[in-house]
Amino acid sequence: MLPILVEDQVLGAVELASLGPFSGLQRDFLGQFVESVGVVVSSLIAHARTDELLEQSQLLTAELRARSQELQVQQEELQSSNAELAEKAALLADRNRDIERKNLEIEQARQELEERAKQLSRTSMYKSEFLANMSHELRTPLNSLLILAQLLAQNPEGNLTEKQVDYAEVIHSAGSDLLQLINDILDLSKVEAGKMDVHREPFALGRLLEYVEMTFRPLAAERELEFRVVTVPGVPAEITTDEPRLRQVLRNLLSNALKFTERGGVELRVQKAADGELPERMRGVPVVAFRVRDTGVGIAPEHLDAVFGAFQQGALATGRRYGGTGLGLSISREVAQLLGGVIVAESRLGEGSEFTFYVPVGGAPPRGPASEGGEGRLERGGGTSAAGGGPLAGRVVLIVDDDVRNVYAVTEILEGEGAHVLTAADGRSGIELLTAHREVDLIVMDVMMSGMDGHTATAAIRGTPGFSDVPIITVTAKAMPGDRARSLEAGANDYITKPVDARDLVERVHHWLDRD
Repeated sequence: MLPILVEDQVLGAVELASLGPFSGLQRDFLGQFVESVGVVVSSLIAHARTDELLEQSQLLTAELRARSQELQVQQEELQSSNAELAEKAALLADRNRDIERKNLEIEQARQELEERAKQLSRTSMYKSEFLANMSHELRTPLNSLLILAQLLAQNPEGNLTEKQVDYAEVIHSAGSDLLQLINDILDLSKVEAGKMDVHREPFALGRLLEYVEMTFRPLAAERELEFRVVTVPGVPAEITTDEPRLRQVLRNLLSNALKFTERGGVELRVQKAADGELPERMRGVPVVAFRVRDTGVGIAPEHLDAVFGAFQQGALATGRRYGGTGLGLSISREVAQLLGGVIVAESRLGEGSEFTFYVPVGGAPPRGPASEGGEGRLERGGGTSAAGGGPLAGRVVLIVDDDVRNVYAVTEILEGEGAHVLTAADGRSGIELLTAHREVDLIVMDVMMSGMDGHTATAAIRGTPGFSDVPIITVTAKAMPGDRARSLEAGANDYITKPVDARDLVERVHHWLDRD
């Protein structure tokens, strides 16, 4: 056995067999032979390793070539992606610039809108203030005109002829129409300014229908028209809403129906509304429908929407023929929305009209601050009114007003009841006169006066010893939201808007004096 050694590494072994022992020469030969075999085997192994490495090198080269191609493709894709990203970055930069420019434009537009909103708010405030001041300027002379016309029409001394009484009644009627116009314009201003208050409370439906009967049946009879109020079974006996506002809407609808009807009649039908006929927002709750039908001139379909606009009255020729300002329906629609309801109109020219006022039975949530109460509709507590109170003989009343016409008219009313009347032209003079005549039983205080106004004078009187409990009735022609609250805060007991109704004034004076 001979090992094949190359550099001390065994590559194999040669096994030889012989029939006789190996000689020394043979052993030397075989030793050299094994060395040669080792060289050959080592060479063969080296060649085989070289071939293997060459094959591996070729494989690696192919793999590297393939990987290089892949990397080249990826590099090309990356370059393409980079180009796309660069393009998108450029687009994004352009968009960012556009967005910044648009944001700047939006900001400028917002600032312009804010400035316009402020201007509109100021304009609305100026408009409301102007209308309030104009109301004061119109109501002040109108107050004395209506009071004196009413006194003349009553002809208490019987010294006027029938024609003179008729003249006085015409003057009073014309003044009342002017007052209604002033009230309509003020209502429209309040609606536009969002300052019309709503005071909801339950009331009997029968009471409302009695008011309608008493108000419109005589007018229908005068025009020789049939007038019917029909209540369909199923209508609730009581509803919750602002009764004066509801009356205002019905009064406008029925007045229009009677005004534009020459033959036939007008009907108010009250019934429970079906869900199918209601707008989506009103469905699912009990609703009463007040349907006002007439056999009048009717409205062309193309003019039906226009009649709800301010100062619109259907066709122009119709407006000229029947008169009116066209404010009633515009105000009625806004009031209906404040009450949570809606007005729907159907009409054909020459075939009459039907206006339906839908009102929720349980009332709708208020859309603004809680109401302060209606103008001139102050709660007056318990006790009896002047209806059975008798004259004011022996009672002293102080009138504080800077308008001599109103002072004269109110003085005539109170002296007609037997009262002794003192007058002052401003708040400061009224306080001085009051302290000089401590027997004053009641004060009628105008609000808007030069110098010390009525609110300041009322507060000063409440702080004067001995006069903390004297009844004070404030009177104002500037009937705007908040006037009643300011009067009460100043210390007044009651609140009346001009023009003053003679009977109402006497009743209130009796009421507060009868409390003593």
